[in-house]
Amino acid sequence: MIPKVTYGSRVRGLLEYLWGPGKAEEHVDPHLVAGYDDVSVLAPGRRERDGGGWSLEELAARLDAPQIAAGERGVKQYVWQCSLSLPAQEGQLDDATWGRIAARFVAEMGFTGDAERAGCRWIAVRHGLSAKGNDHVHLVVTLATEDGAPVWLRQDKRRSQQVADLIEDEFGLGKWTPGRSGATKRPELNRPEVDRARRSGQAPDRELLRRQVRAALAGAGSEAEWVARMKGAGLLVAARTAAKDPDQVVGYAVALRPAGAGKPTWYAGRSLDGDLSLPQVRTRWPDAERPSAGQWEAADSAESKLLRGEDRMAVWRSSAAALEAISGRLAGVAPDSPQWPAVARASVELLARVAAAAEPSGRGPVTRAADALARAAAPPRRAPAPAASSVAGELGRVADALLVAGYARDGGEAAVLLAVVVQAARLVVALAELRGAQQQAHAAGAAAAAAAHLMPLLQPGVRLVDQAHVQPRASSPERRIHTVPGPVRPRVNPSVDREPQR
Repeated sequence: MIPKVTYGSRVRGLLEYLWGPGKAEEHVDPHLVAGYDDVSVLAPGRRERDGGGWSLEELAARLDAPQIAAGERGVKQYVWQCSLSLPAQEGQLDDATWGRIAARFVAEMGFTGDAERAGCRWIAVRHGLSAKGNDHVHLVVTLATEDGAPVWLRQDKRRSQQVADLIEDEFGLGKWTPGRSGATKRPELNRPEVDRARRSGQAPDRELLRRQVRAALAGAGSEAEWVARMKGAGLLVAARTAAKDPDQVVGYAVALRPAGAGKPTWYAGRSLDGDLSLPQVRTRWPDAERPSAGQWEAADSAESKLLRGEDRMAVWRSSAAALEAISGRLAGVAPDSPQWPAVARASVELLARVAAAAEPSGRGPVTRAADALARAAAPPRRAPAPAASSVAGELGRVADALLVAGYARDGGEAAVLLAVVVQAARLVVALAELRGAQQQAHAAGAAAAAAAHLMPLLQPGVRLVDQAHVQPRASSPERRIHTVPGPVRPRVNPSVDREPQR
């Protein structure tokens, strides 16, 4: 469960939004599922005039009453709103369950009061799935008690995360957010990104870039090689330098090549995923010399020869056999083995490479599994570099082979590539079991979600269709896997963690 807290100063304005169409016309059935009073008493009715819109005046007045009583003592941003969202893989709950969750959440946050203090007025609104397909409910609380005393909050966002953990345990919900257990965080897509992806029918740029940057790390032996692989995959790459030393690289940004005369949209590494920030990436090569800004700019991949179809299929067959052998070896590795962090990271990068080969469009079950698995193996913040692992090295070599092979060109090739996907699924299942054995609940939940995405592909008769019938988008990096793009000379941006300006 994902809580998201915001603040405001107009109850009526928030209610109009919640009972309105929504930004993506997703508010199909707005209704109350719980509140400080009986829902049948609080629920707004329809107007007989004005097109039958909702009559929200009485509900707004009820929620505003304690704040009006507080007067000048009241909190200025007195409207506390928290959306509680379930990842799409969790499915949907019924109104009664959401009502119980909402009441429990508000009570644990301390808004319902106790023997010494009156409670706040609150409601829980549900109105269908979000634009991303997430079942959710909105909690609206006015930060004044029934007797007009203002309610001042402290660390309520952190507390909301803790309460979400408690709710997950009590209601048997999956733990899908490793960031809450101290792992590196993944920034969420913003509304404009979701809207652009919906209009274009393409995967959001941030998701494509996240997968390609991670796939470029698979098997990379140095920072310079990683940069060259990103460019070889068709990405635009720009180094961010230190203010006092323009030759010292302290960050980076990437972008897809725009179609036509369009301008690229840049993303800093840490805005893709927490473990893709440059400091986190550099933990792979702790003793290596850092490339200068000039070396980042000059880095380019060597031209690779386009493989024939039979050669590609030979690579995939040998890769599938190698992955099957590796999965067998992993079954005998103890959960507390020091090599597991490196193996988990290598597995994530391998699956990102498999997704790039199997689903060049950036959409499909393998891609979704790769994203979920990355959260399952997300390292703790400020984690030391993992110990060396021979298994991780083998996974890197398989990823290198898949990079050379590229993606399937027809249904026959896709059928052979599916064998690689099947063996990659075995790795995902092994990682899910590992996280469970390690009692890493949030990570185990994310790994289980990754496995669930892949399970349908293991059924007889299933075939991969994305790469066999759909060419990658014009600005997608996969179209350049086997060719050297023209010289990329993005301007070095010395600002701190901002996207390069063009």
